[in-house]
Amino acid sequence: MVYANYPSWVVGSVISTCSIYRKSPLEAFWFVLRKSGFRYGAEMFRMKIIRRLSGRGPTTTPTRLANDHYVPVHYCADINAEQSLQQLTDWKPDIVVATNFSHIVGQQARKIAKHGTWNMHKSYLPHFRGMAPSFFALLNGSEQTGVTLHEIEKGIDTGNIIRQIPIEILPSDTVYSLNQKTAEAGGRLLSDIVGGENLNALESTPQPAGDWPYYTFPSPQDVRRFLDLGLRF
Repeated sequence: MVYANYPSWVVGSVISTCSIYRKSPLEAFWFVLRKSGFRYGAEMFRMKIIRRLSGRGPTTTPTRLANDHYVPVHYCADINAEQSLQQLTDWKPDIVVATNFSHIVGQQARKIAKHGTWNMHKSYLPHFRGMAPSFFALLNGSEQTGVTLHEIEKGIDTGNIIRQIPIEILPSDTVYSLNQKTAEAGGRLLSDIVGGENLNALESTPQPAGDWPYYTFPSPQDVRRFLDLGLRF
């Protein structure tokens, strides 16, 4: 949405070369197999790769979006490395927004943008912090998920909330359909803020206090329970 509505405002795009922070593709593959089992790994491959190759999923990639709009791209395995920090500094961004970004953004990187460094998370925070929020929203029988634009801080998905949108979960929803719904809603949300808000006056709200759980990769037991409940990827 931002590329479509305000392409000249995008000064650069950082694209991760690792699907899991500081792990090569092979290391990431074995990591997922150890953590979540073969079925989960196969479903993620089908969802992210097979759908795209078969034309049944989104065909636009971050690299293609950037190239189509003549936006410079920086590929990196670690956003906190000296070269990456220098590139961010050279771009002089007003804001930095992370979407589906596999890196932990350190303090130095967070301080570069004039108005802050934000993350777009695919849940209605503080619910379902961490990994695979759509999977766990379905597994927990939630009636609602959402998308949240929040400030990035040291804790994962714990930063102050800038804006968020609730999204109803329908009986027909799958992990894939929820990922699509939240991605589209997040794109509209970010475009509305960038195009319609005064960033100097933008206020954020602390997340509700409480012992909110953090989710990591599903275990094989989680995946079996998901399938036993008749839920779908």
